[in-house]
Amino acid sequence: MDTMIYILAAGVIGLLLGMTIMYVLQRQGQDNNQTKAVEKQLENYQQEVEQHFAKTADLIDNLTHSYQEVFQHLSDSAEQLMTEEQIKNQLINRKSREVTIKYLKSQDEAPQNPAEE
Repeated sequence: MDTMIYILAAGVIGLLLGMTIMYVLQRQGQDNNQTKAVEKQLENYQQEVEQHFAKTADLIDNLTHSYQEVFQHLSDSAEQLMTEEQIKNQLINRKSREVTIKYLKSQDEAPQNPAEE
């Protein structure tokens, strides 16, 4: 009879120990699955951020190019449609603001002769 009690006690202890081990392993598996899910979310977020900044950089490049085209158009138009005197007067009126046009660049590069003015 004592042997039977020892066998039953060993069986119960083994069952409890087995259940405990299975519980711990399942928890680790769940934690591992949760960790993988969070890592996947982080990876997706990082890809979205990368795509966002790549698109922003492209849009800024396009904006810069458009600004340069508009500026070039205004510069060319000023040279074609206005006289030197009109351009100089406009620049004097706007001297508090920064304005650069091809005309001024070409004038700055040409040697200045005070006798011509």
